[in-house]
Amino acid sequence: MTTQTLSSQQRAEARRRAVLYRVQKTLRRLFAYGFMSFLGFLFIFPILFMIVAAFKPNERVIADLASVRAFFPAPNSLTLANVRDVFSRVRFEHLAFNSLFITLVTVIAGLFVNSMAAYVLARLRWLGRTVMLGIIVSLIIIPLEAIAVPLLIQVNQMSAFLDALTLGVLGVLTLLFWRVVWNLAGQFLRDAPLVGAWPRVLRGVLQALLTLGASLPLEALIYFMVGQVREGGTWLNSYHVQILPFIAEPFSIFLFYQFFINIPRDFDEAAYVDGAGPFRIYWQIMVPLSRPVFATVAILKFLQFWSFYMWPLMVTRGDEYQPLMVGMDFFQTQAPIKWGSIMAYASMVTVPVLIFFLLFQKWFVQSVSSSGLKG
Repeated sequence: MTTQTLSSQQRAEARRRAVLYRVQKTLRRLFAYGFMSFLGFLFIFPILFMIVAAFKPNERVIADLASVRAFFPAPNSLTLANVRDVFSRVRFEHLAFNSLFITLVTVIAGLFVNSMAAYVLARLRWLGRTVMLGIIVSLIIIPLEAIAVPLLIQVNQMSAFLDALTLGVLGVLTLLFWRVVWNLAGQFLRDAPLVGAWPRVLRGVLQALLTLGASLPLEALIYFMVGQVREGGTWLNSYHVQILPFIAEPFSIFLFYQFFINIPRDFDEAAYVDGAGPFRIYWQIMVPLSRPVFATVAILKFLQFWSFYMWPLMVTRGDEYQPLMVGMDFFQTQAPIKWGSIMAYASMVTVPVLIFFLLFQKWFVQSVSSSGLKG
């Protein structure tokens, strides 16, 4: 048996290749990170300009636009005049409430409606299921701009029958939501260290209050819609005209379907043997296993509806029901046009969402990546 040893020349060549590999790897990494950083700065520049301009005197916003001073604040000229002008010219608090209410109701109701529709398509067998799935997938590619005008005509001519039907559907959805929240609140109160020792009557009262509080967005929507129907008005210029057409959403259904279809059917079969029905299987098995896709859809839809512009602009008049995005038009259509105020308004709309995303960025990325894993 012979032992082969490397000569000094071979060892030197190996060290040279190792050094060369590390240099090449470092250069590739520096190039990749440098290029991504450059692209990141390109995307950050508009946001940086917007935030800086919000605290500049109005006359300096355009004057500094042609130089690098547009991206740097001048400490001796920082001012809150633009922010004060926003609150004096528009009802910013009311517009913010409208945006938050419309977005929350649409997202909460959409999570239930779209996930249940996807569950029916993915886990149940019924005639026409494949055709319906194909129709839903084909609807994903249709932009809102293509159906905005027909949809506007349709919602403007809603009859009393369709009003009653819509209220009935909302009522059923609210009852289902009550049932879900009631069970969750009951389990939480029973497991709570202090509340679990309370008398059963007190726990029941607290459980009812938690259920009604968590369902408040849906209950408020029904209240607003009933008031609109009593007044005999059309669907235009209301909250529900900005919510109801977008609760059922093809892309969300498809995301839920893709996740549900990959969950092993052994769970369903075991539940059926134990006497569980479809809704119980959906709520007690599918939903706990699908938390990542629920989080993904909730975040994506929140960002989408928070920035909704075209549809609210078409169906609302005045600021009573308009969201924040439409309120920005006031500064561009009413003289004098103050770009500092426009930048301040845009910053107050954008920065909270940006902070929210940065705080939950890791959780959001994990939810998106895990939603693509197969069961």
